[in-house]
Amino acid sequence: MKIIRNTMPISDFYQKMKSGDLVINRSYQRSKGLWPNNARTYFIDTILNDFPFPKVVLRDIMDLKTRKTKREIIDGQQRLTTIRDFIDNKYMLSRVSKKFNGMYFDDLDEINQSSFLSYEVSVDIVISASEEEILEIFRRINSYTLPLNTAEKRHATYQGEFKWFINDLTDLMTPFFEKFKVLTLRDISRMMDADLITECSQIIIEGIHNRSSSKLEVLYRTYDKDFEIKEELKEKLTESYNFIKNNLSELFETFSIPSYQFYTFIGALIFNKYGIPDEKNDLSDYSTINSFSNLNERVFRELNILFNELDEKDEKGKYIDFVKASISTTQSYKNRLTRIKTLISILQNND
Repeated sequence: MKIIRNTMPISDFYQKMKSGDLVINRSYQRSKGLWPNNARTYFIDTILNDFPFPKVVLRDIMDLKTRKTKREIIDGQQRLTTIRDFIDNKYMLSRVSKKFNGMYFDDLDEINQSSFLSYEVSVDIVISASEEEILEIFRRINSYTLPLNTAEKRHATYQGEFKWFINDLTDLMTPFFEKFKVLTLRDISRMMDADLITECSQIIIEGIHNRSSSKLEVLYRTYDKDFEIKEELKEKLTESYNFIKNNLSELFETFSIPSYQFYTFIGALIFNKYGIPDEKNDLSDYSTINSFSNLNERVFRELNILFNELDEKDEKGKYIDFVKASISTTQSYKNRLTRIKTLISILQNND
C-alpha cells in the first residue's frame, strides 16, 4: 500500500464525480442525505470564505474491463456530494451564510464561482491497497474522533434556527471568552462557548435553573423551527455582552472570572434591565431598574472587593455568601441564585 498526499481543486473533484471516475463505495460509506440544508450551507460558506476543512481520502482502483483507473471515496462523501450538488444548483444557501444567503451557485458572481472551483482540497490517495487495508484505514479515521460531549451532540443533532442563532453569538462572544480566559481553548474547541451562551439564553427564557444538559436540549428542540423570540433574545444577550465588554473588561483582566461567573454577570444584568422569569419568587426583594447598572466609582470598588475576596477564598469577608456559592457546586440553583442576587445588589448600588 502506498499513500500520495496532495491537493486537488474542487473543479477536478466535480468533473471526476460527474464522469464516474470518482465513485462512492457503499460498503463502508454512510448513506447519503445526512446533512440538512443549514449544515450544507455552513460547509459551502466555509469554502467561499476560504477556510480549511478536513482532508479527503481516496483510493485508486484499476477497472480491468476498461483498463482505466477509477477512484473511490474512502472518507469525505458528505463533503464532496455537498460540493457537487451546490455546483449543480440543487439547493440554495440558507441564512446560515450571511454573505451568500439565498444564492445558488449560478447566482454567485464570476469571481466567487472561480474562487470556489479553484479551491484546493487536501487529499490522500491510497494506491495498491487491499480491501482489508481500506477498511482498516476507514476504521482508524473514525476511531481518532473523540466521543461527542453533550454540547457537541446538541450542535450535531439540531440544524434549525436556535442552533444557528447560538452559532452566530459564539462568533461575537468567543474572542472575549478566549482573551480573558473565561473558557480555555480546549473548552472552546469542545463547544463549551456554545454551551455557555445557551445557558445565558435560558436565563432570559426560563429564569435561573440548575445546570441541566437535558433542559438545554429542550431549548434546541423547542426552537428548532419556530423561533419567534429570536430578535428579542438577540437584543438582550448582545446588549448585555456589549455592556460587559465596554465597561467591565478591566475587571475581567484583573481577576480570574470563569464561565460560571460570566453566567452570573449575564443573569444580574438581564434582571436589572429587563427582569427574568422567577417562578419561585426568589427575586421578589429586587426590582428591575431599566438599565444594566448604576455604574459609579463605588460599584467598581465593591466589584473589586468581591472578586478579591473570591480569589483569596475569604469566607470571613464582606461577601462571604458569594464566596461560598462560588467554591463548590457552582452550577446549582441555590448557588447561582446567591451569586446573581449579590451582583444585583452591587450593580444597583444597594449592597
